[in-house]
Amino acid sequence: MEKFELEKQGRILSGFYEGYFVKLHNDSDVTGGYYIFLVNDLVAPTDGGDYWVEDLAELESFVESSHWEIEWIE
Repeated sequence: MEKFELEKQGRILSGFYEGYFVKLHNDSDVTGGYYIFLVNDLVAPTDGGDYWVEDLAELESFVESSHWEIEWIE
């Protein structure tokens, strides 16, 4: 089973940034890597940030080391 989904928003239920929303974006056409976008609210965010990783293996490692349980939003 896949640990994460690309191009979908999800709420982080546990782990680092618990309560925040996350989106994992494939940016390989532009930067060659992947972005991890984080915000505290989808409608009116007041806090957030992003990370960039070089490849899919690094993205998997980032998600695993964050100990995230994510509820994906349809």
